Amino acid sequence: MDGFSAGSAALLLDRLITRLMSRDTLLKSLGTYMPTNSIDEMAAELLQLQEALAVKNAESRRIKSEKSSDRLTFLEAMMETVPVGVVMADANGRIIYGNSHVEKMVRHPVIHSEHTEDYAAWVSFHEDGSQVQSHEYPLSRVIRDGEDHSEIDVHYQRGDGTMFWMRIIGKPVINANGTRIGASVALIDIDEERHLREAQNILIAELNHRVKNAFSVVKSIVSQSLRKMRVQRDLRETIDQRLNAYAMAHSKLVGTKWDRADIGAVAADVLETIGDGRIVLSGPKIEVPSRQALSFSMAFYELATNAVKYGALSVPEGRVDMTWEQSATDDGSVIELHWIETGGPAAEKPEETGFGSFITGRALQMETGGEITSDFGPQGFEWHLRMPVETEDRAS
Repeated sequence: MDGFSAGSAALLLDRLITRLMSRDTLLKSLGTYMPTNSIDEMAAELLQLQEALAVKNAESRRIKSEKSSDRLTFLEAMMETVPVGVVMADANGRIIYGNSHVEKMVRHPVIHSEHTEDYAAWVSFHEDGSQVQSHEYPLSRVIRDGEDHSEIDVHYQRGDGTMFWMRIIGKPVINANGTRIGASVALIDIDEERHLREAQNILIAELNHRVKNAFSVVKSIVSQSLRKMRVQRDLRETIDQRLNAYAMAHSKLVGTKWDRADIGAVAADVLETIGDGRIVLSGPKIEVPSRQALSFSMAFYELATNAVKYGALSVPEGRVDMTWEQSATDDGSVIELHWIETGGPAAEKPEETGFGSFITGRALQMETGGEITSDFGPQGFEWHLRMPVETEDRAS
């Protein structure tokens, strides 16, 4: 029966069953046209086909079983190879599996909780010191609450009493029919990451302190030098305020993320104290490289002080609307900033340009690679910047 498939055997078997009735009935229908030994041969062949079909079915089941066993072996080996802990639960929340890396991390055997309300046996704590409850664990939130993704950082209490920071990420397990049959979580040791972050925050605080001291020294040197040179008081105050604006922006960057800063946050730091509520800021969260943020802080300061001296903020009814947005073009994404003054005197173009015009014009244009336009109209001064989005901070 070599090469004889189970499908062809079943088909031939059906045909023989149709033809092969009881011996007496078949003899009556055939009369003398079919010898008795022909019937016997057909019966024998039928038995052979039945045996072949049974062998083929058994072989097919054996092959499928071996394939399933091999697949399970590979999956288990993979789970033991990955450098994270893996825990799995069925649709009812019962924990059915945990790889060996879990036990290495938590230093106790895998707790086979019976349902989602038992997860508090995995003892861990929030940042504020409160204990994580069963329903807060990602495994529970995926199984019980039906979430597609859940994540939490916890301070875990190991079996030996020591503590470490662990990140838990949960996802549902879905079968071929699209039905949720359980959930799995990855347990990641982030203890070193947290310690590095704490050390980084200490260094940033120290750097921020030293930068402030450096600016204070610079301000003192400049102020004393100008005083000895008998420079007018207004000029000394202007220079002092410009240094303050730059120091404030620098402090903001060092205190958060040094590489990038939000335009709105930079604008608010500089303009809220100057505008006294009459500079209205509006725009989405857009981050720019730190060097551009420092240039923006200086430009915003110059625009605001100019509005106070000569523009809309020089009269009680005047106001400034500063907006920004990001949009996509054929050449890539661009950022646009708009400074529009209303309610003040008509804007007149100055005959001579000074330091402020340089900061809000050529200097910012070179730093951002953008285009700047200014309009001195009867309704008030307008300033517009259009610049390409820079995703990575280039080396200075």
